[in-house]
Amino acid sequence: MRKILLLTALLFSSIMYSQTTVADGDWGTTSTWDNNQVPANSDNVVIAHSVDIDNARTTANLTINAGARLDVDGALTVTGTVTNNGTLKVRLADMSHSGATFTNTGDMTISSGKDLVLSNGSATLTNSGTITISSGNTAFGSLMLSGTYTKSGNGKIIYKRYVASTTYWDLIGSPVTLLDIFDFQDENDDIATNGSAIAIGYYTNTSEAYSSNDGWTNYTTSTIGTAGNFVSGKGYQMATTGGSVVEFTGSMTTSSVAISVTTNEEGTTNPNDGTKFALVANPYPSYIDVTSFINAHKDTQMHASHGAVYGWDGAQYDTYSLASPGNGIAPGQGFMIGVRGSDGTSQTVTFTTAMQTASGSGDYSEYDPMEDDRAELFISLNQNDFNKETKLFFLEQGTDGLDLGYDAATMDLGNYSIFSRLVSDDEGVNMDHQSLAYSEMWDKVIPLGVNALAGEEITLGISHRTTPADLNIYLEDAIEGTMTDIKAGDYTFIPSSDINGVGRFFIHMTADTMSNGEVSTSILNAYKESNANYITLEGLATQSNNINVSLYNILGRNVLDTSLDNNL
Repeated sequence: MRKILLLTALLFSSIMYSQTTVADGDWGTTSTWDNNQVPANSDNVVIAHSVDIDNARTTANLTINAGARLDVDGALTVTGTVTNNGTLKVRLADMSHSGATFTNTGDMTISSGKDLVLSNGSATLTNSGTITISSGNTAFGSLMLSGTYTKSGNGKIIYKRYVASTTYWDLIGSPVTLLDIFDFQDENDDIATNGSAIAIGYYTNTSEAYSSNDGWTNYTTSTIGTAGNFVSGKGYQMATTGGSVVEFTGSMTTSSVAISVTTNEEGTTNPNDGTKFALVANPYPSYIDVTSFINAHKDTQMHASHGAVYGWDGAQYDTYSLASPGNGIAPGQGFMIGVRGSDGTSQTVTFTTAMQTASGSGDYSEYDPMEDDRAELFISLNQNDFNKETKLFFLEQGTDGLDLGYDAATMDLGNYSIFSRLVSDDEGVNMDHQSLAYSEMWDKVIPLGVNALAGEEITLGISHRTTPADLNIYLEDAIEGTMTDIKAGDYTFIPSSDINGVGRFFIHMTADTMSNGEVSTSILNAYKESNANYITLEGLATQSNNINVSLYNILGRNVLDTSLDNNL
């Protein structure tokens, strides 16, 4: 008898109940359901009314009947199938689905800042209805799918993407596929215009385009009709009349997206200018992870000194490297990358579904992880209420030389007024991010570059710091012979002449106490840029009036002796 009872109990426990709503109400209220019980995690759930989820819930299979509605205001996890024939709103919380089949024949919406994640790599999302994903100025809805998307009948995806005004502009890519640029502009009245010019355009990085018009070209009323579809993975510039939401309507890609990018440093000698940069964009309606993107391209496709993502924030370009990757690249967000190779070299940049991430915050965002053996020091410059900062990271992966992906140079498109130089093997490249060894932080001198105007007050200081409390940080002004404890206060002065480049300012990090005149650091750095027919000599400002220079070839033979008048 006991064995029979045990078998009966086991059979009873494996039964999966089906529960159907009998009234409008909350998921967690017993009177909402036909058996007067809140569904268990393993139950099949049928929504036949208007139901809200206010607390986190899990269910096996979920069906929403035609005419019914489910508002996800508390996190919802579905482990089996989802069938939406009515209205599904991922409204105030995220929804995740680990099953194999998700079918939408009705209306499904994902609110700004919320995620719908289909985590099963073999999952199929079949859509014959409408899926609408919303965004705002700082929050973006996300649909993450690594499996298969199947469009049936009139099925469509609408991504409502916030685009800035003509005061700021935005870098944008289409988060949907098969969308004609002319149709997009025709259906979105908020896209700005100026005469025949339309505020949708692209970036060309040839030296001719860069020098004549910064490489930016807008479509016009006579060219947009033949522009064709938005290219997945390509970035565009875009603006609306006052900063508003536009609609991208199309299908969805769940495969890798490859796009060819080219470097065009045709005779230019500036190692940071716009001729090596290409404008690309996240092609998915989900966030992608910056670290994954950089790691996939830093060794081959991305320029060695520019192994980073450069995102436009409406006022300037912000750098995101492996040292500070932020929280992800938003759906449809465009960004600049430096392309590796000599003039005319093409590389293939590939976005993969594995780069997708459910986390994200705004277009781009800094993060400040408090990890062991990690510290950060950001040095800022303020002049005429214009603020800019350069970032120093002290990490296990950092060295005094170039660290691919962890060191990121500036780009002239960003108008940088402060930067650092590599402590070792400096080749004249201005760095926005520099990563150094955490273990060597207590004995480091870092060259600091400043570009500033004469006659206007400059303030140099620490804008962010997580370095150890017992580490002293000084700013040396080699021209004035001063050593300022910038942990204690900013360094403010009015330059008598324009300041440009490196050689005057240095950051000293030490356990010792320093004072004026105790150290007089100088930097004399000679290098030849890749396309130049001359040698650049930096750091002359701190030297005597006349400097003798000798040049030797690779065999050690003296080929030049000259004297430079430093007063010129």
